[in-house]
Amino acid sequence: MLYTITTGDPTAPAIVFLHGAGLSGRMWQPQMECLTDYYCLAPDLPEQGKSLDIAPFQLEDAARRVIELIAARVPGQRAHLVGLSLGAAVALAMMRLAPTYVDHAIITGTAPLKAYGKFAIALIPLMKLFNIEKQVDASYKQFGIPEAYRATFREDLLLATTPAFTRHSIEALIDLNDLLPCESEVPTLVAVGAKENSVAKSGARKFAACLKHSQMIVVPGVGHVWNLQAPDLFTETVRNWIEDRPIPERNV
Repeated sequence: MLYTITTGDPTAPAIVFLHGAGLSGRMWQPQMECLTDYYCLAPDLPEQGKSLDIAPFQLEDAARRVIELIAARVPGQRAHLVGLSLGAAVALAMMRLAPTYVDHAIITGTAPLKAYGKFAIALIPLMKLFNIEKQVDASYKQFGIPEAYRATFREDLLLATTPAFTRHSIEALIDLNDLLPCESEVPTLVAVGAKENSVAKSGARKFAACLKHSQMIVVPGVGHVWNLQAPDLFTETVRNWIEDRPIPERNV
């Protein structure tokens, strides 16, 4: 079973948070601290965090493991999903494999990588030439990570940033095209930061066009890891979406 952080009352409606590539369930700290009226679960996905020994990361396998988590630990075996980056890809795979386990979903910052992914895999042997610690430290500014969350962000990335995991995570996003839940009935919010790259924005448009019950938002002023960059806004967005209330106006 995946290592999982939990908060809240296990009898309350459940939210499962799925973290970005190379991070862990700890990245959801600000959301889990605020959504105390929900049962919040944040698993460490395979080959990352405290699930490092569950390897290799493969998209469908990760999705099935999270489904097993919901089946085992969530009363009623149904949860809201919130996924960022690689975690969003896992959420999409879950919606295709076992949609009855999903109530509402929020996906942000992910995209099928296609040719770009194959190019990135070809560059993996060059990782040994770079100082990974300096690259991780540079990512604080790139992602706008506040000081309060930098230590755990750095620790998680340094643990998981290996050639093997890098390959596996990229391959998963290449495979995402084959696991899109285009017939899903799950209400899905597709979000992308206004400061994200063109690949992420293109992916968001693709998902919004594919999913029958979706809404797309472009969040102004934020980038990829916006649950840490703008935690209050992210948390408000989660709450409003899963409670079928209007998305915060400053999001659209």
